[in-house]
Amino acid sequence: MNNVQVIKTFNHTTKLKRVCGYARVSTADEHQESSYNLQVDELESYIRNTPGYEFIGIFKDKKSGRDTRHRQEFNAMIELALMGEIDVIITKSITRFARNILDSISIIRKLRINNIEVFFQKENISTLDPSIEMILTILSMHAEEEITNMSENALWSIRRKIRKGGNLTTYLYGYDIKGEKWTIKNDEAKIVRMLFEMYVGGKTYKSMIDKLYMMGIKTPTGNVKWHKGTIDSMLQNEKYAGHMALGKSYIKNGTQFRLKRLAYQDDMILNHHIPIISPSMFESALEIRNSRSRNNLPEYVPLEKRITPYYKFVYSIENESYLRYVLEKPKGRYEIPTLYCYNKQNRNRVMLTVKNLFILLNDSLENLSKQIQSIYPIITQLISDKLSLCESKIFDDSSERINLLTTKVSLIDGKSGLPRFIRNIKSFTNSEDVNYFKNFVKSVEIIDSQNIKIKLSLISDDSLDVPLFSRNITLRIGNTNKDITYYLSV
Repeated sequence: MNNVQVIKTFNHTTKLKRVCGYARVSTADEHQESSYNLQVDELESYIRNTPGYEFIGIFKDKKSGRDTRHRQEFNAMIELALMGEIDVIITKSITRFARNILDSISIIRKLRINNIEVFFQKENISTLDPSIEMILTILSMHAEEEITNMSENALWSIRRKIRKGGNLTTYLYGYDIKGEKWTIKNDEAKIVRMLFEMYVGGKTYKSMIDKLYMMGIKTPTGNVKWHKGTIDSMLQNEKYAGHMALGKSYIKNGTQFRLKRLAYQDDMILNHHIPIISPSMFESALEIRNSRSRNNLPEYVPLEKRITPYYKFVYSIENESYLRYVLEKPKGRYEIPTLYCYNKQNRNRVMLTVKNLFILLNDSLENLSKQIQSIYPIITQLISDKLSLCESKIFDDSSERINLLTTKVSLIDGKSGLPRFIRNIKSFTNSEDVNYFKNFVKSVEIIDSQNIKIKLSLISDDSLDVPLFSRNITLRIGNTNKDITYYLSV
């Protein structure tokens, strides 16, 4: 009998690369929606059909701008990659990834150090290529120059068309617009004239809204109740005086801004179409509005200089709206800093004085600082439990994988920042500075007239949202004392 040698076979399993896609559109133009959806579909199809790739998901951003600070999903994707959750990132082109050269190179360097690849489909380039930095710099500079030229050419073309009597407006309340022809719709034009006459005659927005409601006049979108913003935009629209302004708005960091009239009056095409109101009526309305405006600067004012520190800090659940800051002056004798909002029907006023807000914040954080030693292990356990739950679900539910991964990022960041947060809470001192409170508190939610939730800033999103303790407190509201219950949550 021959000796037969049996050779054992070994199954060499190749580890799949965890791959995600990144898609974005760079402007606020809704016409980019089809391009955006196409990017997402193509990326998913490419990854799923490539051998050796495990599809993680598609990270998506809209209205992103020229740097990465305002791209929430982009930042989460990079952080996940650096945490070792992603091996490869695939995007359509260099301009879809980062349009700022310094940002792009800096991020790619970080990823390369951690052996994470970014692949640009259009350029057919991988960031693991040794010559990537030189190639990326050249291509990015070329792409930025091309985009700038395209933008300038498009703007020149638009101005040239309108100066020759062309038209880009397709709909305006009061007009029937077909191509270059503007025809006045008499029934709607009567309402436009009435609004201008009432405003120039000294009527308030509230009285104008009430009259429209009593007359049964619906808004341009068919709603029963008019909104102040709708009337305000109509009163500023030069088209009702027969003019056409160029360059009234522009896009900065993915957000559309409207310039003050002084900034674009040199680019006004006079007598462009049939007016509904006289130019003198329009000028009168504009002068009245400018005299009432708190900000008469003609140039673009950055958001941080146009808002108060209370911007998007206190939220009404009943009204589904953030409270705005205002200085109330009862009978003109003294000032009361107040936060308020209305619902979508311009009713149900929810308000909270700044004084009472500070009382709530000081009381909650002072009590937290006293209990922090006993609460510390509770917070630690809550984060650990949520992380474990997140981990178990990540591979069970592929449709929610991106959301679960971004939640994981928030929880890990919160866990790593917990010791520092505890130290800061221990040293908390009473204050009347809202910016100081923002070091500890993410937001304040008014649930109803008797219940308020205060959310700590330890976790960046609402992935935890667990109450730590509640307290009853008496606040002075108007001429009476009222008992309020607040809940401090993490």
